[in-house]
Amino acid sequence: MPDYVPLTFGFEALYPPMALVANSLRDLYIKLAEPCRFSEFRLLGEGQGARLAEGANRQLTITNDRFVYRDEFTRQMFTTFSEDVNLILRNLRQVYQIPVILHTKILVRLLMPYQGEGTTVQYLESRLISEASSHLGYFNRPLSGTGIRLVFPPTQELHSTYHLRIEPYFRDLKMFFLENSAQFFDPLVDFSQAQHYMEDAYNFVKEQAGPFVLALSSP
Repeated sequence: MPDYVPLTFGFEALYPPMALVANSLRDLYIKLAEPCRFSEFRLLGEGQGARLAEGANRQLTITNDRFVYRDEFTRQMFTTFSEDVNLILRNLRQVYQIPVILHTKILVRLLMPYQGEGTTVQYLESRLISEASSHLGYFNRPLSGTGIRLVFPPTQELHSTYHLRIEPYFRDLKMFFLENSAQFFDPLVDFSQAQHYMEDAYNFVKEQAGPFVLALSSP
């Protein structure tokens, strides 16, 4: 199994519209500040929600019909991120009595070190577009990199969509950039089931996308 470096984790949940008042948002911040390590609280406007944050890279934005939690350029492990999300979900339900999560989006970005010769740009060009290389002159511009995007639609068994990106990581061309932007369409009444969604999206990158990239070098 390849090694991975966490880069970005994100979780977005849509729920039925609700009223937001400043006092309840402050109560929510008090509940989440210590366990989720939030040090900043800002109201977005009258009835518009609030933003909880730790610096520029970790933010929780709560509005009247959704919340978005992003941890970018993270040093946290996936387990820590998922623990934070589960705690946020429990406290949102406790404070606002949210009956159901209507739609869930999960973002996973990992870096995977490349141990082979050359760079990830050269590797992907040779494995993905080697037959097209002779025709790139049509663009009259140089090419600095290439990648692949794969879209996996819902099926009768799997009610989710995965948008997978595989690219060089341009800050370090000995790293692959792997992203799964996942959507889950089944409503959640039992909020603890969100853990399964997060694990499915994360494991898809670790256990399938990463090995797929490395398998491109196989004869």
